[in-house]
Amino acid sequence: MSEIKEIKVLLDKAKREESKAFNEMTSDEVKAKEQKSQLDSCLTYREECLDGLKSAKTSGLSIVQIRECQVLMQHLDSVLETRQYKADICQESYEKLKKLWMKKNEHYKQLKETLEQAIEKRDNTMIDGDHSVMIETYNAFKHKK
Repeated sequence: MSEIKEIKVLLDKAKREESKAFNEMTSDEVKAKEQKSQLDSCLTYREECLDGLKSAKTSGLSIVQIRECQVLMQHLDSVLETRQYKADICQESYEKLKKLWMKKNEHYKQLKETLEQAIEKRDNTMIDGDHSVMIETYNAFKHKK
């Protein structure tokens, strides 16, 4: 197999790997954004509940109602902890896949450049080769006259 064909095979494989890595990265990016959005929503809800609890103490709620609000806050804290953990995991996964994609993308670009150089080298060799053949043919006809 010629050098150019070998490079083309490697380039096709690199392109498939780069595309796969890109798709996985974008999928994880979406998941990370969703988890971050859910975390932000929970944080906002927690702040609203905390403000409500503060005003509930002064608004004349019973101790039982205030205690229920405190239990709700504890539950929200637990949910927030879980959401934060999930958001962190998704973000780490996205960052890892982004680095992998960047590596695969760079490899693909390098192979593409190598192929372009090999084609240019082949074309220049053919031009130089044709040129020397033409000169030899010209000289051969010139001497026959």
